[in-house]
Amino acid sequence: MNGITPLLALACAVLPSFAQKVHVDYDRGCNFSRYKTYRWVQLPESLQPAVAQSAEGPFPNQLMHERIMRFVEEALAAKRLTRVETGGDLLVGYEMKMTEQPQYTTVSDGWGWGWGSAFSTTTTQIILTGTLVIDMMDPRQKQLVFQGVSTETISSKPEKNTKKLQKGINKMFGKYPPRM
Repeated sequence: MNGITPLLALACAVLPSFAQKVHVDYDRGCNFSRYKTYRWVQLPESLQPAVAQSAEGPFPNQLMHERIMRFVEEALAAKRLTRVETGGDLLVGYEMKMTEQPQYTTVSDGWGWGWGSAFSTTTTQIILTGTLVIDMMDPRQKQLVFQGVSTETISSKPEKNTKKLQKGINKMFGKYPPRM
């Protein structure tokens, strides 16, 4: 039993940690103070990724899509941007990608290394990672002026995914408008 405790502690220490990563990029020459309104747009079908599939079905599903839009709208409203149905100073769109990453865990009895035989077992677990990309484009210049990217592991619990989405979107728009 005493030999297992250090092994478990070591296994926990070396397992990759999947902390939420958020970063933004923006046009450094852009005057963001002129933007007052925005309109939702969809990427052209040729640019949209294929709908990701998870064990629960397409991702994001309709409920998650509505949450993403609501969280973005709340963040933009906090920045004093108003949603319009036509026109708009900014065009806002998003895409969600999901990837599978294998995670390998090996547990050994630790008694090899020359004075006995070691037994080890390796297990594989698939970790689902979601990446949300939010683009803000200037329709007059026809170019991207702000992009936020949030990457996080996807949980099997929708409540956790909802909290992670809201946190990631708030972090993105915490950096909008950029301070130059």
